[in-house]
Amino acid sequence: MPTDVQHLRFQEQSHTDQVYSPDILPRLQSLLANLADIDLACEQALTAIERGLGDERLKRRKIAQLWQDHQDRRAPYVAALEELQAQVRDCFE
Repeated sequence: MPTDVQHLRFQEQSHTDQVYSPDILPRLQSLLANLADIDLACEQALTAIERGLGDERLKRRKIAQLWQDHQDRRAPYVAALEELQAQVRDCFE
C-alpha cells in the first residue's frame, strides 16, 4: 500500500511542475486543426477537378495551381509549428 501512496504523490507533483507553457497544447491543437482543414479542402478540390469533364491539359494546370495554392495556405501554419517546436525544444535544453 505505501507504494500506491508514493505513486500518487509523484503524479500530483508532475502535474504541478510543468516544464513548458500551458498554452502550447492549445496552440498545437489549433495549428493542426487548421492544417487538417486546409488539407481536406485541397483533397476535395482535387477530387472535383479529377472527376470533372474537360481537357486533360487544363486539368493538369488546375491541379498544379491547386498544389501551389495549397502550399501557400499551409506555409504560415507550418512555420508556426516549427516555431512552437523550437519553443518546446528550448524548454528541455
